[in-house]
Amino acid sequence: MPPTDQDSPSPSRPDTAFVWFLNPLKSIKYLICTRYKWLIIKIVLALLGLLMLALFLYSLPGYMVKKLLGA
Repeated sequence: MPPTDQDSPSPSRPDTAFVWFLNPLKSIKYLICTRYKWLIIKIVLALLGLLMLALFLYSLPGYMVKKLLGA
């Protein structure tokens, strides 16, 4: 059993924690999600809307020709 000194100095610990340095992906996710969460959601929804509009405009001429020719 190691001796227990009551007068031993406490260990020197830094004021800041460096856990973020050990797990960089988690810290990047935290920074991005907290700051830009709603902006990312809005951009994704806008891109999905533009994609749907582009697909509609792309397929519209073919369906119009089928409708006009009765095919």
